[in-house]
Amino acid sequence: MQRQLKIIWIDDEIDLLKSFVFFLTEKGYIVETVLNGQDGVAIIEKENFDLVLLDEMMPGLDGLSTLQEIKKIKPNIKVVMVTQNEEEGLMEKAIAYYIDDYLIKPINPNQIIMTIKKLFKTNEIIFNKAGQDYTSFVNDISHRLQNKPDWNEWIDIYKKISKWDILNDELNDEFLKQTHFLQKRSCNSEFSSYIENNYQNWLKNADKPVLSFDLFSKYVVPEIEKTATVYFVIIDCLRYDQYLYIEPFIRELFDIDLNLYYSILPTATPYSRNSIFSGLLPVDIAKKFPSYWINSDDTESSRNRNEHQLLKEYIDYLGIDLNPPSKYTKICDAEEGNSVIRKIASYKKERLVVLVYNFLDMITHHLSKDQILQATIPDDQAFRNFTRHWFLHSSLYDTLKSIAAQGATLILSSDHGSIKVNRVSKVIGDKDATSTIRYKQGRNLSCSDKHVLYIKNPNDFGLPIMNITDNYIVAKDDYFFVYPNQINQYQKQYVGTFQHGGISMEEMLLPIAVCKPI
Repeated sequence: MQRQLKIIWIDDEIDLLKSFVFFLTEKGYIVETVLNGQDGVAIIEKENFDLVLLDEMMPGLDGLSTLQEIKKIKPNIKVVMVTQNEEEGLMEKAIAYYIDDYLIKPINPNQIIMTIKKLFKTNEIIFNKAGQDYTSFVNDISHRLQNKPDWNEWIDIYKKISKWDILNDELNDEFLKQTHFLQKRSCNSEFSSYIENNYQNWLKNADKPVLSFDLFSKYVVPEIEKTATVYFVIIDCLRYDQYLYIEPFIRELFDIDLNLYYSILPTATPYSRNSIFSGLLPVDIAKKFPSYWINSDDTESSRNRNEHQLLKEYIDYLGIDLNPPSKYTKICDAEEGNSVIRKIASYKKERLVVLVYNFLDMITHHLSKDQILQATIPDDQAFRNFTRHWFLHSSLYDTLKSIAAQGATLILSSDHGSIKVNRVSKVIGDKDATSTIRYKQGRNLSCSDKHVLYIKNPNDFGLPIMNITDNYIVAKDDYFFVYPNQINQYQKQYVGTFQHGGISMEEMLLPIAVCKPI
């Protein structure tokens, strides 16, 4: 049963308002009345009220003075001022002291009811509407899944899921959040099956989504051909929902044409980002540039240190004559970011400037090692908020402002996303297998078929091999790999952290925003 709203009405002419008090009581509200500000403050100090109706003109302690005293005692209590005029100076003072609303005399009972509903029922009304809308959303998703969505429909499904992520952040209802979590997990299970059944064919056919190796030719090249200066900015490990948290600030600077594309597998920097800059699958990079594709784990200092060389080769292959040549900078710390800001004015003479920001990817790697960081970013909502906070205080934001001031075109994207891992999958393999926990490369790897995409012939999936017995396993949904003798250790270290390399909507479906000057 819902608690009755408790109101205190402070007015020196309260006897003239008995009909209003009776009306509110009949509507189910508890109403106490007081004749002056001093008594009102004294009662509020002793009792809890939900709402204060406060007369502005009273002898002794007037309305504004009473308001100040009330807010000192109960800063969060809602106050509606009842005034005879809308004199600008008075309203500015009242607002400065945090009134929640005001009513102009003469008032009528329905005005009071509407004000109460606005202050106390808005969230309830919004939530009831949201509940109805979410039921429709779930029914729509169920219908779509039954009809076997194609790659384009999966993009639309994920967009709707991400928008509900954002709305649930605002509603902050634990039941709806948990319902949405289970709905998203169910969708990721279906999405993983879809990728398992279709990904290999995408690499052979023209009827496919835009993949990592298509990104540069599809979105960047057309802008180079018609724009004086193009900035291609990659934020490593930026998910679509995280992008939505920072997009409003980018829209203040640019007109945005936003799309989603698919990362290649594994959804990890050495594979996906090299593919973006080379226009090639990893197997072709290893064949064409063997010195660039060394046998190592997923580390920034190894397979990704030749990105600019790969990009130069790709630009030459496409027959694009860049004069001056492309400029490339990887930003891994604050000083490198500040260096870009200092140089940005000189970049307006360039044709193509590529900037890679590694901050979010570095955060995901450190989460499993830092308990304080894990406590700071315990869930997806916290990670979205963290991303927005970082962006607003980052050198990247200042850089985007400078790009907008130049009137240049910005193309903003990500190489892969991440997912919060919750479930373990036991893996057996050679001791030389890669140490990554969302995908592994090694000899004779085996794992539960329910939890992984098992790649027996890596070349068929565009992946290189070092030994003839090499194979890959790629985790589905929110699983991560553990060895049988390390289950407890890995659970403690990794459950609840954000990882990448596997198959999920969060890791594979990524934003690509073409931003034009306003």
